[in-house]
Amino acid sequence: MALRLTPPRAGALLDFFGGLLDLQAKQIRVLHANSFIEDPTRIYRGVRFAVRLGFHLEPQTEEYIRYAITSGVYDRTTRENSKTPALQTRLKTELKHILEAPYWKPALQLLAELGALQCIHPTLTLDEELLGQLRLLERCLRRFDSQQTLIHWEMRLEALIAHLAAEYRARVARHLQLPEDSINRLDIIAQAKANVKKNLPSLEAHKEVDEVRPSQIQQLLRQYDVPMLILIAVQSPRVVRRKIWQYLTVWRNVQPILNGNDLRKLGYKPGPQYRQMLDDLLAATLDGVVCKRDEAQEFLAKHYPQ
Repeated sequence: MALRLTPPRAGALLDFFGGLLDLQAKQIRVLHANSFIEDPTRIYRGVRFAVRLGFHLEPQTEEYIRYAITSGVYDRTTRENSKTPALQTRLKTELKHILEAPYWKPALQLLAELGALQCIHPTLTLDEELLGQLRLLERCLRRFDSQQTLIHWEMRLEALIAHLAAEYRARVARHLQLPEDSINRLDIIAQAKANVKKNLPSLEAHKEVDEVRPSQIQQLLRQYDVPMLILIAVQSPRVVRRKIWQYLTVWRNVQPILNGNDLRKLGYKPGPQYRQMLDDLLAATLDGVVCKRDEAQEFLAKHYPQ
């Protein structure tokens, strides 16, 4: 649409494609049948505008979208342009706009209804399991990152990709040009989950898991950063999530009662043993064996006699 700037009809609306009628009908409509074939990322842009503005997809436009998806155009275009990743760049940009917006949930649901999540990967579906994981992710982000030190839209995208089979995750993350730390997380999350499961005994038996000492949990989980722990948590049973939650809210913040300066004042010579001494003291503190400075000193005298 445009306005005529010159007489004799200055100010007249030029609307060759019926844009004003579409605005009045609150509908998103493309101009021709091949619009989504030429650029499949327009599907994401159309969905974004529809949800953001409270519009709906015009029926013929929705048919064009479904045809483009079922034709496999995104996969075909990706293969043909594998050396020029402009398509993936545009898709990542659209995903960023959607996943960082307050309306990201209904937008994601509409993309799923259209089958458009296949543009991320042909096997990606928004099933009940993934929806539950996304809900848990939001709880974790609110609880553990209220200051938004993490990039929340990237965490949502990582959760989507982590729902894929393990062999696809890193490849999809690279195609979408995610940061290297995101790619690494998605590449090793299967091993990390297996490690956590292996070292938290009897995950199905709540009593035995509850008997695992806090120091054991801290020793196991401190090797992973917060984004990795969040991804593991949302994909794990409740009993595991509870331990990760306790670690992130309590045990991660516990410090040994004494520090290196205190060890030096007690007469211990600085050296590599300081690390082990402080780790042991931290474990004793976490497990409630040591609660006061004099107890910490007695602990060191017993286990590290001078």
